[in-house]
Amino acid sequence: MTDPTDRGPTRIAPEAVARICARAARQVAGVHALVGVPARPHGVAVRLDDHAASVDVDVVTWYGHRVPTVADAIRDAVIGEVEAVTGLTVREVTVTVDDVVVPGVDPPAPT
Repeated sequence: MTDPTDRGPTRIAPEAVARICARAARQVAGVHALVGVPARPHGVAVRLDDHAASVDVDVVTWYGHRVPTVADAIRDAVIGEVEAVTGLTVREVTVTVDDVVVPGVDPPAPT
């Protein structure tokens, strides 16, 4: 049997990790949307360094959900999913809440 390290390295692109993070964050109760910008098309930026990831997530939450609770749940979801899917260690997850959607006040989300 050969040693797996003798078969070549495995590299995971930051963009692939960002998609995993975005999927995990969207599933958290209280998250309305992720905020995508040209530098972060999925609403997530990932920096990889020595088998570890640092993650920035920009979100819009629903009014009525406690922001610190939502942010903590995003951290837990992102860390759990990235570590389970990629085997990378997540050093930190910075969550920025860019806006809060108020039902009945803000226009409905496009479908």
